[in-house]
Amino acid sequence: MKTNIKLAAIITYASVFLGVIISLGSTPFIVSTLGKSEYGLFALVNSIIAYIVLLDLGFGSAVIRFNAKYISENDSAGQRNINGMFLLLFSAIGLLSLLASVILVFNFDAIFSSLDEAELGILKTIFIIAAINVAVSFPLNIFSSIITAYERFVYLKIINLIRVVLSPAMMVLVLLFDFRSTGMVTVALVLNLAIGVINVVFCRTKLNLRVRFHGFDTKLFKEIFSYSSYILLSSIAFQIYTNADPLIIGMFLGATPIAIFAIAAQLNTYILNFSNVLASFYLPKLTKMIVKGADQAALMLELVKIGRIQALIVGYIVSGFVLFGQSFILIWLGQDYKYAYTVALIIIIPQITSIVQSLFATMLEAMNMHRVKAFIYFSVAILKVALTFWFIRIWGITGCAIATAIGMIINVCLNNVYYKYKLKFDILHFWLQIIRVFIPVVLLSGVCGFLLSFVSITSYVYLGMYVILYSLIYVLTMWLFGLNGAEKQMVAGPVRKMALRSQA
Repeated sequence: MKTNIKLAAIITYASVFLGVIISLGSTPFIVSTLGKSEYGLFALVNSIIAYIVLLDLGFGSAVIRFNAKYISENDSAGQRNINGMFLLLFSAIGLLSLLASVILVFNFDAIFSSLDEAELGILKTIFIIAAINVAVSFPLNIFSSIITAYERFVYLKIINLIRVVLSPAMMVLVLLFDFRSTGMVTVALVLNLAIGVINVVFCRTKLNLRVRFHGFDTKLFKEIFSYSSYILLSSIAFQIYTNADPLIIGMFLGATPIAIFAIAAQLNTYILNFSNVLASFYLPKLTKMIVKGADQAALMLELVKIGRIQALIVGYIVSGFVLFGQSFILIWLGQDYKYAYTVALIIIIPQITSIVQSLFATMLEAMNMHRVKAFIYFSVAILKVALTFWFIRIWGITGCAIATAIGMIINVCLNNVYYKYKLKFDILHFWLQIIRVFIPVVLLSGVCGFLLSFVSITSYVYLGMYVILYSLIYVLTMWLFGLNGAEKQMVAGPVRKMALRSQA
């Protein structure tokens, strides 16, 4: 199984697409089986668990970066020792997370006073199972990070594809046997354990990985902690953006509004998963480029190339959601969830610029220059929480979405100032290249939106027909007006090779 970013990217897009289709198909069944209240509790547990995961202290990215560094330097002894340190650290963190979870459960009655006794009972049960899952995940996740450092992306994405298929299938199965949300979190635990063991076996047999703890290197740990602490700060900020809202809604509005917001958040997650595929592959590559002395021009070339590709992808997905999202939600879940479209739009649209620049964050981690970005992100996240507490009293769940959007806009503006004036990147050049992609997207969306205003879409058949038609028009428009010469060659080259092979 060789390193192959293109093949891994194709598998990843297939996994994300399949995951979305399966999720869209299974979500109505899950929501109707659990009911709004229990589904809201399930979403609430996921939000709380996301904060427990922060106890990894940012060491997850450090595992990738430092393994990639030692691989590039051919230092196998150093790699064995550092992985021994990581295994010891993550095992201790797993135990700490379990202890923190137990303490938290005993305080649920006071924290979620808006929930009734039955809801609190369900919440406590599923949370404990999810907390056990997190505790065992900490040491097991080291091995997937090591595999990433070796850039064995094809293997990782095949494993993820298997997870994408098995997880919802097993969850639907346990619901059919009436195990409800308890069965769903148990499925996640069992699947996570199985995949973790498979990764350990892969590291031992295919990568010939050996972990040896020769003593705690204090100097090295300080270097790791310095790097990881700012990753942690960014992770905390990210969790505030993605998971604070359900907690605050639970405190003020109860379980049912969480379910509506969770659908909007789920749609946002789909878009993020599709749009950020390429950036997820680049930490090992950028780290090795920097270790080998790549200059700023070479780095900027990668940033622009990947940024334009992500702009093409996110432009298609977001414009498609703007045009067809409301019709889809009404067909998918019915009138009760109609308002999820408005909430999703408020969250998604300001996020486009962050998605396009997601490789900048990866590059800063590779350069070990992510401190300022982390402080910016965290500061804006705190502001976002303050605005959420204020706005939720005025506009309900819409206020949560507006606060998130304001925070995103401020975050992007401050980051671009940092990139331009501190890191000396040609940000104007970057955005001029991106705008050339977005101009035809906006014009096409406007024309299609006007035409669709005369049409009523009331079934999956008609929705599918219009989406396919829009997709074809989008591809043609981008080929004529959006892609540059190099990007056209990137598409035409593989197509030409496939055509020649078919003729041979």
